[in-house]
Amino acid sequence: MLVGNLTIFDSLKFATRSRQLDLLARGDYSPIQSELDATFPNSSLPVRAIPFVQRYVAELAGLYARPVVRRFRPGDLGLAAFTKLQTVYGESKIDRAMDRIEQALWVQNTVMAVVMPDGLGKVRLQPILPWQVEAVEVTDAMAASNPRSWSRVVAQMPASVTADQVIMGRLELTHTHAWRATAAGKVGIYAEDGTHPFGRVPIIIAHRVAPDDGRWAAPINEAVLNLQMSLSLQSADNENIVRNCAWPQKVIKNATIAQQVDEVTVGPDKVLALVRSGNPDDPAPELAVVQGQVPVSELVSFAEHQIRLYCAMLGLDPSAFLRVNTAVTAAARLFSAQDRAAIRHRLQPVLRQFENDLARWIVAVLALREPMPLPTDLGVDVTWSIPAPQSDPQSDAQATTAGIAIGTEAPSLVVANRDGISRKAALALVESNLAEARALGLIAPASVQLATADPDTATDPAAAAARAADPAADVAKEALNGAQVASMLAVITAVSDKSMAANSGKALLRIAFPTASDAAIDSMIAAASTHTPPAAEPTVEQPDG
Repeated sequence: MLVGNLTIFDSLKFATRSRQLDLLARGDYSPIQSELDATFPNSSLPVRAIPFVQRYVAELAGLYARPVVRRFRPGDLGLAAFTKLQTVYGESKIDRAMDRIEQALWVQNTVMAVVMPDGLGKVRLQPILPWQVEAVEVTDAMAASNPRSWSRVVAQMPASVTADQVIMGRLELTHTHAWRATAAGKVGIYAEDGTHPFGRVPIIIAHRVAPDDGRWAAPINEAVLNLQMSLSLQSADNENIVRNCAWPQKVIKNATIAQQVDEVTVGPDKVLALVRSGNPDDPAPELAVVQGQVPVSELVSFAEHQIRLYCAMLGLDPSAFLRVNTAVTAAARLFSAQDRAAIRHRLQPVLRQFENDLARWIVAVLALREPMPLPTDLGVDVTWSIPAPQSDPQSDAQATTAGIAIGTEAPSLVVANRDGISRKAALALVESNLAEARALGLIAPASVQLATADPDTATDPAAAAARAADPAADVAKEALNGAQVASMLAVITAVSDKSMAANSGKALLRIAFPTASDAAIDSMIAAASTHTPPAAEPTVEQPDG
């Protein structure tokens, strides 16, 4: 709200809504109860957990749920430094922390993080959500969203746990000091005296949505929070409506004054007394049972309409949130997956910038205690394992097989792109899988496959040695059975009597008998095409008698 040249911002409301989104995204539905009490103050409605926020995050997040490949810059980074960084990232569980940061960005739109020492060769990446921030002192209002323009940050952090109750303390960061509260008191984060040598507030920030001018944080995702609250409150209210409408309510029509009660609670075990006017000519009292009609279809349609409207505004397919009676076609699934991929792609530049800032802060924090120096201008290129959208898994598998057969695809490259690993590691994985499949008898050994593909040019030493040791076994393996001989003879006969073209016969034999050599097929078809069938002898009818 703008009053003159003053912009009024309700920081308490902002922190409350941010906290609600954080709890709902992690499956804690306690914020629903406070909304129920405020919306229905005269009713005691139960909390109904509808995981819309969780589902929304699950539909869009997940870049760090699969293996992530990081390539550190500069390119001449030594093997020892590269190995050290890989170990630090693994031991510090950076991917797990980044997964939480990515999920939070979809609903909070702004996330901070602090890199803290966590023992030798490890760091702790501690996310800070907007609701945790108590104060951000900005020195340049034009660059309020840039941490370099901040002079002080105060945020809430868990300080101690007593009887399963978490007691929050304060984390304070300035240009020269960094403190946090613990059960033992105030302790320094980077040094015992609380100082640090960084020369600026040691914090990282990511914005999915650009903040307003003069604000350090972007607005939270109000649309997702509003729909979550609406669905949960409507579900509780609908249950109350159905319960009351379904009760067969007992009613005394034309009751007398003696039958009147001061206060009546509606319910199946209560009786409502409807007092008559007192005229003796009025009808006598009678007991009746009244039952309302439950508008189930209208209530369900209203909820579905809300979900479809919000999903359309958020760019999501509502079928992921609704169970529909009609089947979803493969093309519809493909387009839906492409839409989600396009939305996810918008977050990747934000995460790449965050990863570069994170790498530099990790190096700076490690330099406080580690003996091995690392480059201060360290950068990182991140590659996420993003599976391609599939409309039909069977069609995709057939297309991949055809691409490998004609040389446009390579098995190792397909696996590398799918799992986000190097091509060398993918090749080792493919070879291991093929060896296991051969050992289990699921596919033919390599020697048999090679001989089947082209027995005249097979170069497998083991297969050649086996054929030399037992020629009879090799001949028996390649011999045709009776049905195969009959099929081949039928094709040759068709070519011979001109009912099938010679080229068609060759092609059919090559497809049906891949182990037969081209020379043998050409010889048989050539002989059949030049063969002239014997002329049929005239039939002489014998006279009767």
